[in-house]
Parts: sequence; structure tokens; C-alpha cells
Amino acid sequence: MTMASSNTPIPMDDGFNEYESAVKRQKSTTSKVWDEMTKLECENKNELKAQCNHCKTIFSAKSSSGTSHLRRHLNSCLKKVNKDITQYTIATQPSPEGVPSIKNYKFDADECRQAISTFLVCGKHSFRTVEEPRFRYIMRIASPNFKNISRQTATRDVLKYYAKERDHVKEELGKAPGLICLTSDNWNSKHTNDEYICITAHWVDKDWKLQKRIIRFRALFPPYDGLNIADELVLCLSQWGIDKKIFSITLNNASYNDVMVSCLKNRFRANRAILCDGAFFQVRCCAHILNLIVKAGLELADDVVCKIRNGIRYIKKSGIRRQRFYDVADKSFHLNVTKKLRQDVCVRWNSTYLMLESSLYYKDVLDYWGQRDKDYQMFALSSEEWRNVAILCKFLKVFYDVTCVFSGSNYPTANLYFRGVWKVHKLLLDIVKGPYLFLTPMVKQMQEKFNKYWVEYSLILSCAAILDPRYKLNYVQYCFKTIYDVHASDFVETILSNLRLLFDEYVKKSKSMSSSLAGSSNVSDKNPVDSGLDEHDDNSADFGGYFDESDDYKQYLSEPSTRSEKSQLDIYLEEPKLELNSQIDVLDYWSKSSVRYNELSLLARDLLEIPISTVASESAFSMGKKVITPIRSSLKPKTVQTVVCLDDWMRAKGFSAEIGCKKDDDDDDEDDDGDDEVSSVAF
Repeated sequence: MTMASSNTPIPMDDGFNEYESAVKRQKSTTSKVWDEMTKLECENKNELKAQCNHCKTIFSAKSSSGTSHLRRHLNSCLKKVNKDITQYTIATQPSPEGVPSIKNYKFDADECRQAISTFLVCGKHSFRTVEEPRFRYIMRIASPNFKNISRQTATRDVLKYYAKERDHVKEELGKAPGLICLTSDNWNSKHTNDEYICITAHWVDKDWKLQKRIIRFRALFPPYDGLNIADELVLCLSQWGIDKKIFSITLNNASYNDVMVSCLKNRFRANRAILCDGAFFQVRCCAHILNLIVKAGLELADDVVCKIRNGIRYIKKSGIRRQRFYDVADKSFHLNVTKKLRQDVCVRWNSTYLMLESSLYYKDVLDYWGQRDKDYQMFALSSEEWRNVAILCKFLKVFYDVTCVFSGSNYPTANLYFRGVWKVHKLLLDIVKGPYLFLTPMVKQMQEKFNKYWVEYSLILSCAAILDPRYKLNYVQYCFKTIYDVHASDFVETILSNLRLLFDEYVKKSKSMSSSLAGSSNVSDKNPVDSGLDEHDDNSADFGGYFDESDDYKQYLSEPSTRSEKSQLDIYLEEPKLELNSQIDVLDYWSKSSVRYNELSLLARDLLEIPISTVASESAFSMGKKVITPIRSSLKPKTVQTVVCLDDWMRAKGFSAEIGCKKDDDDDDEDDDGDDEVSSVAF
């Protein structure tokens, strides 16, 4: 498959423009006079009358007569003039004199319907909502001029809105000054059994602000293997016109992703659209890796954890028992009972940590309860077990804090991850050497998994940390020294050499762009006679005496391996670093340093935007669960993609939706009718 460039027109049959059908199927616009005129049927079918809604005067309404006479009447209708005061509203902002002003109010049907589309999408409401009597009653009270719409019309409006916003997002991606990073993950809807792929684009805009947009939430066709997913991703990038602007892709540890990445690398190499032969291309989700590491360790501490889990479940199972527990905690132990006992979800280790933390808070109350409730005694812990729980909780807190950074809702820049991962690595080494023997088997198993992935993602994390002015190379050297001791220099040298190779590519790219601009501006400066001699002079065939090596020698000296002057990277590394724990916006730092470090700032912008976790794509699955419910399982995949993507784009523009919004309880089979009126949508 050949990937199209960003300037190549996208063919009509690739699925990208199928949403435009919603616009094309829209009825032609009629004259505005019919907002205030009513068509009347006559006995003679060839004759048509129109009645003024204000004065009830009847006029001819033949198509040959036009509507100019109707407009003239409306402009002079006395009844309409007398009612115009209802079209005026008190302005919300007072005039400069401090007196509230009166402004003309004009109902905009298009704006109102766009607001309804936003309401349906961001609130995950059924399209059938617009046909609900109470909704229509609200709209009639809010604006008597509003005309009721059907669920089919609401569906078309949402698709039109999607097509409009999609073009805006595509324009933003095209204007992105640097490269674009991707996150991708798959999700299976248990209600429809469809396999969805979510692709999210991350980039730094011209104002040096980190941006993200979901650009794909599409149902896949079997087989769900690496080759099929690679084809889907290549098609997506081609449709959005960013196939030559990709820097990295962040994925989980599913085996099919390795096949997919290998296929993508081969295609990008063929198009020369990959840097450093793909050394920075694949990023494994660190949050997913930490999850695997901690789960492997907790399996060996399952006995104590199960006793606490079952004990809390026993207390919370009875409302009376639960209330008595908190009464004892409040009156006898003077604890703040607003902090409740937490029950975990077995598949989420972070909830297990929170459960252990809450049990330690209520430790004395739980011991008191075990002495007086015979049924609870089987869940009571000994003093040694409580001591082990306290150590385990303190141990897991490091992982919990690091995971919170990895899964941050603000999607932090890549430089923040190295310090957290190093703390985890250092903790595992210290625990193995430490006095807590009961943790040793658990930590060894965790360490085995950690080492498996550390080699793969330490390069990107380390390079991003070096570009943080608080860390630079010294902090990376220190961290590796604490882990690898005498072998630390080998790891640091490998990281630094890769960073230099990447920087050299940015330097070459910058010079090629500047030379191409200079060449295009100097084409007319060359003497046409000289150019003719260059082409036809037979003396140019003399390979000996007339060869001038000065230009070639200058080019040789300008190469990174032979130039003696310091590069921007060398100057940056030699400058004093900032305070280690100072609070800075690293993108703001590089924005202000872009004049001094031109090429290096371009590298920093692309490297720091790399997402280290797939949270951006996984959060869309939570959204998808609210869109595809048991009573909305008839939604077609194209409608699901429209709602999920449009909701994400609206959030980026400032529209927010409550996470805990209620589920739609009304029947929703709108796709059986509404979607059939819009041609099939693939993107």
C-alpha cells in the first residue's frame, strides 16, 4: 500500500469523505418569508396561496410570482410591527453609561440545532431525545420559533457537525510545526462484540502547548492481527495527510503489536519517513508495564490480601454492621469516618493498594471488631501480618505514585517519566538487599519482568530526561550509577550517542530546508551563458587538473564527525542545570530557548511530546461504554465513531461533560431509520 503525502488529494472512495453525504442530502434552503407565511392548498392544484401569520392576509404564491411581494408585505405589516417588541431582549452587559441596553434578538435555527448536536454528543444522549414531548416542550418555551426535528434529522446534524470539526482538526494537524506522535489500543464491546481501534494523535502546537485528538475510533474487520491493524493505521494516516509526519507510536504489550510495528517500520523506511532507523519509533506503555510488574508480585502476597479483602467485604455487606463499625471508629477511637473502608477490584492493583491503605487506617478498629465478632475472627490479622501489610503498603506506594504520573489526565511531557521509573528500579534493587525477607520472592519476580522491558524504553526516557534543564546528563549519569555502578558509563554513552544521531538528523533536515529555500531564491542569479558552458564545455571532462576540491572540502568540514565547533547539544549540556526540584514548564523553557537552540529546540519539541502511556486512547473506551449500552447496541460503528471523536474534539474546545452522567434509559434504535438516510461511513 502506498501512503499518500499530505498534499495529495484523497480519493473519494477511501471512506474519509463519506460524512459529506449528510451535507449533500440536506434539503435546499427556502426563502425566509416562509418563516412568517403559511402555504394554503387551493381547489385548483395549479394555484397556491400564502397567508400572513401576523395579519392573516392571503396572497398569491405561484412559483412564477416569486416571493418579493410577500417580503414587501412583511416589511410593512402593521400587526408584525406591533409584535416586534417581543423580539427585543435586555442585554446581559450594560451599556457604557451603566444602563442596561436593549438589543434586537434574532433566532438562529442553525445555531440552535448545532447546540442540540453538542448536547446529544457530549451528554451521550439518545437521538430519540429530540422526539421526547418534554424536550420539545422545553424548546417551545425557550424559543417559539424553534421547529421540532426528528431523530433522523438529529443524526444528520451530528454527522454534518462531525464533518465540519473533522476538517478543522485536519487543518490543525497539517499546521503542526513538528512531528506527530500516536497512541493506539484496541477494545471489544461486550454488547455488540465488535472490535474497535482507537488512534490518538499528540503534537505540540505553534504556541508550544501539548495537544491531543482522537482521529480514529473504528470497528475492525477480522482477523484482528498485526498486518490488518497496520493496514488500518496506514489508511488512517493517509486520510488525515500525516503519514510523513509520524515520530513514534505508543502501544501496549500485546503480541500482535510487534508484528504491526515491524510492518509500519518497513513502510515508513520505504517512504523515508522514519528517524534513526526506528530507534525511537515504538514506545511501550509504561503504565501497562508497571501494572504487569505489580500484579506478578501481589500474587505471592495473596494470602494476607485475601483476608483483608474478605474481611472488608464482610463488614460492608450488612448496612447495620457497617454503621456500627463507623460508630465504634468515631466514638471509641476518634477517627475521621469520612475516610471509608475501600474494597478493591481484583484486576486493578491500584485499588488493592488503596484497600490496604484504608485497612491500616482502621487497623485498631478491625482488631477490636475481631475480638467481639466470632464470624469476623477468621479474617483477623496477627501483629506480624499487620506489620507485613504496613511494609507492603509502603512498598506499593512508590508504584502507585509513579502510576498516577503515568496516567495523569493532563498527559504530561515525556521528561517526567524517567525519574519515576528510576525510583521503581532503585526500590526493587534495595528491597532485594534489604531486611524484609517476606518481600524477597515477590520482588525477584517483579524485577524479572522489569528488566525485560527496561532495556527497551530506557533510551527514550533517558533522552527526554536529558532535555529537561533540571536533569540534563548529570542526573541521568547519577541514576545509572546507582543501578549499574561501574557499568553505568556504557549505558550512558549508548544513550548519548543515540541522542547525538537524532540531533544530527534534525540538523541535516534544517540545513536541507534552508538550502532549498536559498536555492529557489537564487535560481535567477546564475548567468545563463555560464550555465550553458557548464553543460556543454568539453573541458569539464578533464578529471585531473581542473577539479576544484574547495567546495567538497567545505562540505566535509561541515559534517558532524569532522567539525570542531561545539554543537547546540554540547553547549546546552555544558550550561549549568536548574534546581532539581524547581517547578518549570519544560515546553515553555524550550519555547523561550528556540532562538538560541534552533535545531535542538525542534528535537526537544518532538521528543518531549511522546506519550509514555496509552491512557489517551484507553480513556476513549470508557466513553465508548457510555455510547454503546445494552439498549443502544443497534448503533452502527460509524455513529459510534462520530460520537466518540466529536465528544473528544468538543472537550478540547472547552466543552466538558460530567464523568458520572446518567445513562440513557430510553429505547434507542435510531440507526434503523436515521442512519439509513446517510450513506455508509467508514471514517
